[in-house]
Amino acid sequence: MHKLLKRQLKKTGANVDNVDKDFLALVEQAYQDADDDRKLLEHSLEVSSLEMQELYHKLAKQAQEQLKLSEDKYNALTYELRNHYYFYSFNKSFLLTYLSDSVYNITGYSKEELIGTPFTQHLTSHPMNANLNELATKLFSGEKVAPHIINISHKDGSDLFLELSSFGVYDDNKHLTNVSGIARDITQEYIAQQKLHHLSNHDALTGISNRHSLYNQLEYIIVDSKRNKKNFSLLFIDLDGFKAVNDTYGHKTGDILLQQVTQRIQKQIRQSDLLARIGGDEFIVVLTDIDKEFISKISQEILQNLEKTFLIQENTLNISASIGIATYPKDGENTDALLNNADKAMYTIKNSGKNNFIHC
Repeated sequence: MHKLLKRQLKKTGANVDNVDKDFLALVEQAYQDADDDRKLLEHSLEVSSLEMQELYHKLAKQAQEQLKLSEDKYNALTYELRNHYYFYSFNKSFLLTYLSDSVYNITGYSKEELIGTPFTQHLTSHPMNANLNELATKLFSGEKVAPHIINISHKDGSDLFLELSSFGVYDDNKHLTNVSGIARDITQEYIAQQKLHHLSNHDALTGISNRHSLYNQLEYIIVDSKRNKKNFSLLFIDLDGFKAVNDTYGHKTGDILLQQVTQRIQKQIRQSDLLARIGGDEFIVVLTDIDKEFISKISQEILQNLEKTFLIQENTLNISASIGIATYPKDGENTDALLNNADKAMYTIKNSGKNNFIHC
């Protein structure tokens, strides 16, 4: 008989002999079933507990591995960024009060060499640095300032271009105490952009402005001339006999000739004047702030200079030029009109003997 059933019968004082046998068997079976259920439940709980422990250990191990992986990635990222970024702070006297160790990797100066010195100490004379003090003053007045680029000297004397992202730092009383920020080394990126800009705006062979740049600069010149009621003249120069040089001596000789022509024209004009190559042997000169008589004088000097013999790869070459001149606003009030009228004037000279110039 089940021990629990015996206990219950004993508590009640019941005589087993007087209890119905079938009833006892039924109750005993119920106790047996309850035992089986309990054992099954205990076993299930034990198994579940083991599974939970295994799962916990598994998850803990995965979390640890993930944390280690994250730490490795963070360390690798930090190591990589130390060659591109450093942190800084300066006070209201514009003296550096904090620098991260990575400043050495970028500037060649240790933080000990720089802390306590003016943050402008190693700036170059580049125009982009002109408003840096003004920006710092704005930051200390509570204004937000967009990221800006500065040019400084590396300890080895080379140029560095840094993008600064600066912000004001406040104390518990909301008083602005200093300026902090992140300096990012963009030297390679900046130089690449400048090279790309130069290539997109300059003739690859001669180094002077190309057609695209000419149009952009003429737009500014026209706006300025209109605002200040000034005149300027555009000289359309086309070489006479250049095709014969190319056909006879080859394109390499022709390219050298174009380079030497460019140098001769540059010697006849001022640095402030605009010189562009817009086609194979077509050049444009834009002369500002000079009168018609002086323009004629310069045109004549250009022609005389181009008439002189060129010596290229032991070949003696002779060419000349035809020049058509258009003046703003008389001969056109926009770029296309001025170029078209100067072009027509140039062809008038081409068809009437060449090696001369004419005003529209």
